[in-house]
Amino acid sequence: MPVALCSKSELHQIVQEIESRLSIADNLEQTITTALQQAEVLRQSILKKAFTGELVPQDPNDEPAEALLARIREEKKKMETAAKAVSKSKRSPPSKGGKGGMLKP
Repeated sequence: MPVALCSKSELHQIVQEIESRLSIADNLEQTITTALQQAEVLRQSILKKAFTGELVPQDPNDEPAEALLARIREEKKKMETAAKAVSKSKRSPPSKGGKGGMLKP
């Protein structure tokens, strides 16, 4: 079975075309890597601005975050105290005459 071979000039052109396309692929890879790095920096910048309140105009009538957190802590403390009181009131002390706090008829 005969196999067709390329001339040296055709082989040289094929090699040049492959090298050119590999160079383009390398450039694209570098561009993508750079874009991903920039996107991560931008993401971090946006998160920082979001957490410091710089993304949107602030309402001067809003209470400061510390005051809000203090109010939340106080409310949580009140709720825990109330839950403990309810829990204690549900527990009944065992009666003197029976097992498990039940009265005998």
